[in-house]
Amino acid sequence: MKIVALLKALVGNGLILLGLFACLLITTSPAMALRELDPNAGVVEVLQMPVTKDQTNCWRTAEAEVWEPWLEQQSGYQGRELLWDSVRQQAVVLIGWLSQSEWDAIPANSIKKTEQRFDGILQRCLGSGASKPLPLQRTGSLQPIQ
Repeated sequence: MKIVALLKALVGNGLILLGLFACLLITTSPAMALRELDPNAGVVEVLQMPVTKDQTNCWRTAEAEVWEPWLEQQSGYQGRELLWDSVRQQAVVLIGWLSQSEWDAIPANSIKKTEQRFDGILQRCLGSGASKPLPLQRTGSLQPIQ
C-alpha cells in the first residue's frame, strides 16, 4: 500500500499532476521503493522503459546494485519509486531531486559510466547481447504545482 500513501502525499503536497500520472500508470501494478520518494522534492525525473514480467527480477537487481548506490551519493537526491505496469509490460522510475539545478549539475560522464554498469548487469542477467537491454522509451520531469 506504499503507492496509496505516496499518491495521498503527492496530492496532499500539491503534486496533483504527478499523482494523476502515477495513478494512470500503476492502477494495479506493483511498486518498489528503495528509498521512498520525498513528497517535498522540487522536481521529479520520470523514466519509462519496456520491462517484461520475465525481466523484472534482473531489472530490480540492476537498479538496486547500480543506480541506488550511485543516486545516494548525488547532491539533491530525494528518493525514488520503481513502478511496473504488468498490462503494458513497462517500468516507470520516479526520481526526486531537491532542485533542477542540483539534478543538472551531475556530470554527464558519471551518468554514462553508471548506465554502462547497469546495462552490463542486465546483459549478464538476461543473457542479452543488446547494448541497451532495456532502452528508455521516454524521459522527462514533473514539477510540483505551487
